[in-house]
Amino acid sequence: MYLPPLKTFTLLSTVTTVIIVAHQKGIGIISWIINRYLTWKHPISSLDKTRSIPTCPYQWPNGQGDVQKFLEGEKNSDAWGKTHGRVYRIWSGTTPEIVLTHPDDVQTAFNDSDKHSKAVNNDAGWLMGELLGKCLGLLSGVEWQKVRDVTITPFTHKNVATYITRATEISREHFRDLQVSKGLGKNAINPVDDLRFLPFWVLADIIYGELTSELKLVLKDLIPLRESLFKRMIEGGVTRFSYSQYLPTGTNKDLRKFKKKWTEFNDAACFGCRLAKEDTLIVLMYEAVKRGRVTPEQLHQTLDEMLFANLDVTIGGISWNLLFLADNQDVQAQLREEIFLMRKSKDEKKWEQYLLGSSTLLAASISESARLRPLAAFSVPQSAPTDRIIGGFNIPAGTNFIVDTHALNIRNPYWGSNSEKYRPKRFLGRKATKMRYQYWRFGFGPRQCMGKYVADLIIRVLLTHLVANYRLSLSQKSSWDKNPSVWITHPDTEIICHRVSLAE
Repeated sequence: MYLPPLKTFTLLSTVTTVIIVAHQKGIGIISWIINRYLTWKHPISSLDKTRSIPTCPYQWPNGQGDVQKFLEGEKNSDAWGKTHGRVYRIWSGTTPEIVLTHPDDVQTAFNDSDKHSKAVNNDAGWLMGELLGKCLGLLSGVEWQKVRDVTITPFTHKNVATYITRATEISREHFRDLQVSKGLGKNAINPVDDLRFLPFWVLADIIYGELTSELKLVLKDLIPLRESLFKRMIEGGVTRFSYSQYLPTGTNKDLRKFKKKWTEFNDAACFGCRLAKEDTLIVLMYEAVKRGRVTPEQLHQTLDEMLFANLDVTIGGISWNLLFLADNQDVQAQLREEIFLMRKSKDEKKWEQYLLGSSTLLAASISESARLRPLAAFSVPQSAPTDRIIGGFNIPAGTNFIVDTHALNIRNPYWGSNSEKYRPKRFLGRKATKMRYQYWRFGFGPRQCMGKYVADLIIRVLLTHLVANYRLSLSQKSSWDKNPSVWITHPDTEIICHRVSLAE
């Protein structure tokens, strides 16, 4: 039967609408059934047994993770807090997570963080387990201690000073390349796109020593493949479930390809270091595998965590500093003066102390940027070994906690009435012990991020070079919007970057 074009379009639109509505209703019914089951399976009630803990309804198939926690985390932090209050529960897949928003509750949950268990596969499912499920950051107990003992030495506060020279050399080389091949030669810089590989190569240098140009190319070529896998993991869905490993998907093909090439690269890098008689971290880790201290999977996933997983994390920590300094010319000028005074003495020991010090404007400006732009809206899930009484609710041992970083870092009354303003000097004179549970950056309690000293050094070396040699400012096109496609909080913009002399 012939139908005029307009009627054909109307019919197709109607059918499509019916299919979408039926699909949504089907998902709604599945979500409701699973939500009823999960709240029955995981009862958490107040001490007087009169009420259950406020809970976000389960949504098929991911619950509230990882898209809602990370890609949409900033808006959900505010919305969930307003709806559910100080302590509430979300679902990451079908696993419950208790959200903490108040420093007293954070202290109660995290004062024994070295005894905590990290969530299996970060509560992100099967694909996450294949990428990072056995990395140091997601291990617990004896296994965590074994891998940490093998890898900790290069990342201690005592040893981090030894990387200042190489980090400075790599930074200068990177900026020379930017001046020639990127927008820096035209007085513009994209804080993420132009700088994201700088910390990557500093970390690679710490792990492998100075790589050959061939190995550097192999490593760089792995980045897009690894990033596509992580992006697929964040999307959730079928890759949350272990049966997906048997499906003939492009994801599984890419996963096998990545694992093979990643192993081959590390084998070649370790062989090169041994040939040159260099006792780099990669050599120490391979020897630990040979002795049975760590497994090959723990080795490869921990190296992955150090490099690929931290590629977004470290540049997230760097990039917002540029925007805040560009928007606050007075702070930028004061920081440039501080750098000038320290460099004026030409005393390398004093310069080292400056880069590693905690009572400088440099350190304070980095802390303030991290406060206002936390790397992620919610922290990594982990559980305490014993029951906790939090917000009037009895939280059973083994239940995962996460921290709402925006509630703690910004909406927290501790930071005063100007908590949303960029004021680096608020960190000067404050004791770290007083801020321990008021501020999230590298974690809480005894177990914190092992790489925090190296991460801070990289950021400080980069910023001192940038502020000493360039004047940053915002253009009419500069934007403060978060890049919606990245799980870590990244800007997606350009700023003006004029060459200056330090003496100016």
